[in-house]
Amino acid sequence: MLYDSMRAHGFPLLGTVPIDPAGELLDGAHRVACALALGIETVPVKREARYAWAPGWGYEWFVAAGMGHDELERLCRDFKELTAA
Repeated sequence: MLYDSMRAHGFPLLGTVPIDPAGELLDGAHRVACALALGIETVPVKREARYAWAPGWGYEWFVAAGMGHDELERLCRDFKELTAA
């Protein structure tokens, strides 16, 4: 539903995505993922004073969480494309 809503109306109706002082997401990961999938280039953010806590999201975490080899390869390719710019 979120993807379809964003495809039809874009991001602005959903409000800002809160981030911490270091730029880490505090909420809105699904909105950001849909924006990436839809090619939406600008995501409105609101910087907050509190810091996010998150585990290390390294390769090993995804393996331990049960992500398959093909999915991991795609994730790595997508990440390289996103960070190459």
